[in-house]
Amino acid sequence: MLGALGVARPSLASLAARALSPHRRARRVHTPGRVLSMAAPKIGKDGEKVYPEECKVEVGGRQYRRCAAALVFNPNGDVLLGERSDRPGSWGMPQGGIEIGESQSAAATRELYEEVGMKPGVTHGLALVAEVPPDESFCYAAGGWLAEKGLAGQRLEFTLFHLDTTADPSPLCVLEGLGGETREFTRVKWASWDEAVSSVWESKRGPYVRARELAGPVIEKYLADK
Repeated sequence: MLGALGVARPSLASLAARALSPHRRARRVHTPGRVLSMAAPKIGKDGEKVYPEECKVEVGGRQYRRCAAALVFNPNGDVLLGERSDRPGSWGMPQGGIEIGESQSAAATRELYEEVGMKPGVTHGLALVAEVPPDESFCYAAGGWLAEKGLAGQRLEFTLFHLDTTADPSPLCVLEGLGGETREFTRVKWASWDEAVSSVWESKRGPYVRARELAGPVIEKYLADK
């Protein structure tokens, strides 16, 4: 069974009811932190490229890149993971930056297609279920080019998808990288939440734990109602 701890923000009962209402359920919900409206990339005063203000969110006085994550679950409540092509042994969910004008669920749908080749309405048995309301605990630290742009890291924004099979998901996936993107994963599998948390890059473990707490009741109710 998927575990979930009691939380005060947001109400899990209201989240479940909102997420499972008929298919206008993937609507936007209030975001903790100040989300800035989207616009085209900008050039700094010295001519350097800077990450667009409109694609960031401010949390705790720091700026984080908004990053959509596709949380795909099956009838057993297991979640879809891919092994990172650049980090063998590290597994995670499809994810990527939210682009200009995209909603959270639209970005997650695009990333799911680009990284594993799945798409609601095309992949048999795959359905968009709900957006998980963004939470401050979804932020994680990351360096590299993000730090060069003055960003503390990324904030994951999870969207739930249900794939109606417990069989090996590999035949349903295309891992070469679609939509002009490079290959993200070398293979995919179903995993328990415990395995998902333990096998993801260490910086993302906190966000994954929080995602389990918030998404767990929604997933349980969705499966119970099917």
